[in-house]
Amino acid sequence: MPAAISCVTFPVDDLRKSIAFYRDGLGLTVEEQDEEHAAFDVDGVYLVLLDRSEFGTYVEKVGFRPAGKGSSETIISYFAESRGDVDAIMNKAKGAGATISAASDDDGVYSGYFTDPDGHTWEVLFDAE
Repeated sequence: MPAAISCVTFPVDDLRKSIAFYRDGLGLTVEEQDEEHAAFDVDGVYLVLLDRSEFGTYVEKVGFRPAGKGSSETIISYFAESRGDVDAIMNKAKGAGATISAASDDDGVYSGYFTDPDGHTWEVLFDAE
């Protein structure tokens, strides 16, 4: 079996608000949805938004509890095709209500950061090399 990431699941406090952020703000399409979750196909990797209490039932099986809102254990990185794409995505995120750190150059990499309504951190970057 080749190594690949198939799905990334985010715990969320307000599923409707999070769906609106990703669907209406960033333009992603909901592939499936019920009262506890929503899934978006992001170029072959599913982004799943899962109610925080339901998320807990999975991580508690291995002795953990879900991190509270405002805690971050990961950064999800999106590789853009150009500096303009980085700026466009950052502007979409800002328009959707995200907290952003404006894109800047660092050793040939142009990148910026934003957080979704639950504080999940995204990096949007273009590597010119």
